[in-house]
Amino acid sequence: MSLSISAQGFSWEYIKFGKGPEILFAFHGFDNDANDFRIFEKAFGERYTIVAVNLFFHGKSDTPTHHAEDEFTGEILQDLFNRLLYAISCERFSFLGFSLGGRIIMELTKHFAHRIDRILLLAPDGLKISPWYVFITNSAFGKKLFKRIVYNPNRFLRLSKFFYKTGIIGEKQYLFALANFDTLEKRKKVFNVLMIFRNILPKPEDVGTALKKNPVPIDIYFGRRDTIIRETFGKRFNKKSDYETKIHLLDAGHNLMKDRIVEELIPWLQDKKKVSE
Repeated sequence: MSLSISAQGFSWEYIKFGKGPEILFAFHGFDNDANDFRIFEKAFGERYTIVAVNLFFHGKSDTPTHHAEDEFTGEILQDLFNRLLYAISCERFSFLGFSLGGRIIMELTKHFAHRIDRILLLAPDGLKISPWYVFITNSAFGKKLFKRIVYNPNRFLRLSKFFYKTGIIGEKQYLFALANFDTLEKRKKVFNVLMIFRNILPKPEDVGTALKKNPVPIDIYFGRRDTIIRETFGKRFNKKSDYETKIHLLDAGHNLMKDRIVEELIPWLQDKKKVSE
């Protein structure tokens, strides 16, 4: 059974599973959903109650006008999360995030570090913000170009093929374009998800400031073959934030939401030490 909370017209659908005494909030990536975190229940469910949230344009989570250009800000994100904490009577918690979910967690960490026990990130977005992403979501010309691609993708797909063949973009990026731009419905979802989070751009320096005041152990896992979010992003984050996270490499690509990956996270689960200890 799913539950929901809302703030300022924005709503989050979420589910709870596991029976552990600690709370683990989970945020998924693009085109995943909260139920995907059920693969963690067997391994994590004795220690944690997992509260998995559906991000906007996934599941039943929604925006005030059901439109990607609604103004979702860091302040509204804080408000939503505070209401979620109140709804489940939660004082302290940990975070688990995959891909886009990592960016949400980085933003929340700026404001809730004093209440976080641990953070586990899988190929997280948000460690490095692409200038191209800022351009297509936050500039008038970029948004106009983005919308044109949604409704007239042929030129974009031809250009993607050229960029791939000339080595400007990698195979994963090219395959993402092919897989997510072949129908109007898919293209709209890409547009909606990228646009709605256009103001959630956590700066490593700001995250680092919060973490140095309230240290939180952070483990970041990358796929060795991931050409989208690379291990170097984690090293860059450590340098810019002036805060040391633990970086791990797995024999995988970008998709770390797999049963075999969960098995490799058991050592993290069994490490019950906190920074304060």
